[in-house]
Amino acid sequence: MSLKIMIVDDEPVSVRLVRSLAAPLNHTVLALQDSQEAGQRADKQRFDVVFVGMGGLELTRRIRNSQPNRETTIVVLSATEDIEGLREAFGEGADLVLTKPISAVRLRPMLAAMDSPGWQGKRHAARLPLFTEVNCTWGDRQFPLRSMNISQSGMLLQPSLDAEVGQEVSLDFKITEVRASLSVRARIVRKEGTLRVAIEFISLAPEDQNAIQLYVMGRLVSGQTPTREQSRSWWLGQGFLN
Repeated sequence: MSLKIMIVDDEPVSVRLVRSLAAPLNHTVLALQDSQEAGQRADKQRFDVVFVGMGGLELTRRIRNSQPNRETTIVVLSATEDIEGLREAFGEGADLVLTKPISAVRLRPMLAAMDSPGWQGKRHAARLPLFTEVNCTWGDRQFPLRSMNISQSGMLLQPSLDAEVGQEVSLDFKITEVRASLSVRARIVRKEGTLRVAIEFISLAPEDQNAIQLYVMGRLVSGQTPTREQSRSWWLGQGFLN
C-alpha cells in the first residue's frame, strides 16, 4: 500500500527524514512551508498521514474538520514536551504527538505500521506484550504487579488481586521504549483466579494515551513482537514462573 503523506514544517531536517524513509516504500510526500496552503490542500485532497509542525493547533483543527480528512492520521511535531500543549493538540484532533527532533528510530516503525493492511483496526484492537513492573493502588493498599500485555484499552496483569470485578484502581508504570512514566485510573473487568487480572483504562490523560499509542504502533511492525520463548524467559527471570 502506498501512503499519501503531507508534512507541513519549516525545518528541512524533518522534511528530509520523512522523505528518506517514505521513498523506499513508494509513499508520496507533499512538503509545504505555508500552513494556509496546507489547509487549502486538505480541504480538497485526502491524505493518509499529515505531519503538522507549522500552523500548529489551528491547522490541526482545520485538517480534522475537512471533509476529505476526517479519518486521516494527524501527527503533530512539537518543539517541546509541554503537557498542556500535548493536551491541546489532542483536543484539536491530533492522533499522535512527536517531540522534535524526530528520529528514524521513532518514525520508521510508525510508517511501517500505517502501511500495513487494516492498520487502523489493528491499532485499536492490538494487544502487545509489555513486561514491566506495575504499582497498583486500591484504597489505602498497594500491590506490586507485573504487566503481561497492553492495548489502547487496557492491560493484563499478574498475579491477581482480591478486589472484585468492577473495582477501580490506580496504576503506575513505565514504558521504557517511549521513555514514559504513566499514572492511570483503571477498572477490573476480569479475574483468572489468583493468576491474572484484566483491567480497562478509564479516561486516559492525553500524555498517557500518546505514550501507549506510540508503543503499540512500534510493536505492530513485523518482527517487533517478542516470541513466546522470549516472553517465558523474561517471566522466569522475574521469578514468576517455575
